[in-house]
Amino acid sequence: MNNTEARSLSEFISLIEELTEEWTPKNVNWYLQLWFRGHANKDWELKPGLHRLEDDAPGMGDEYYSEAQLMETFKLRAPTYLERQPSTDWEWLFLMQHYGLRTRLLDWTESSLIALYFAVRDNMGDVDGCVWVMSPWWLNYQTFDKYDLFAADDAKAIHHRPLLRGSKLKGKLPIAITPVHASSRIVAQRGVFTIHGTEKGALDKIIKRKKKVKDCLKQIIIPKNNIDRIRRELSVSGISETLIFPELSGLCREIKRDFFGD
Repeated sequence: MNNTEARSLSEFISLIEELTEEWTPKNVNWYLQLWFRGHANKDWELKPGLHRLEDDAPGMGDEYYSEAQLMETFKLRAPTYLERQPSTDWEWLFLMQHYGLRTRLLDWTESSLIALYFAVRDNMGDVDGCVWVMSPWWLNYQTFDKYDLFAADDAKAIHHRPLLRGSKLKGKLPIAITPVHASSRIVAQRGVFTIHGTEKGALDKIIKRKKKVKDCLKQIIIPKNNIDRIRRELSVSGISETLIFPELSGLCREIKRDFFGD
């Protein structure tokens, strides 16, 4: 694919179709389900929140300011606010990510239009946005040397599992995992995740290193001059705040935007 800019919704859909066809094996009667992630700024890196925190605050990661301590603190304080408590550490980790704590998880979606919505949602038209497109099977091939996709609690994800006090992270490269659908937001957003290991900036490094197979990670640029047009086209197509955030806060943001334009 040579053209990497989408100036309209129709151009964006055409590019996604082109990538899907390009990355799907030939002579099969099915197609790859790609993963997508929208960025309001094309220069943002594909780094999970915990890695960005460590970059911003050198020295973080000691015994107290660790992933294990963060989860332990959340487990102690969150039950008061929960109708149902998670039953596994993976569920706790997804819940932490869901409510905005920094983790090694990076959110993706199986819906290209939801990713596009996030790329333009809060973009003021002063910078180019983008949608990252990835084959999760390609990513897992980098670690396991075979095309595979699995749930978070699968044994293959054991070296990336949530850290407890005294344990160390063994996984190096990020892997693609499918979550338990424990919240309406994950379901609505068709949420999936990469969980990252010890190597920082690994996704950027993977696509720059010597290739075993063709890269299946691509950035589609959304030019800043076309942000308003695409936002309007998504709205007309029914991609709205309440579709993606099926809760009262999403409804209020949608009504506020409809009435006041912000």
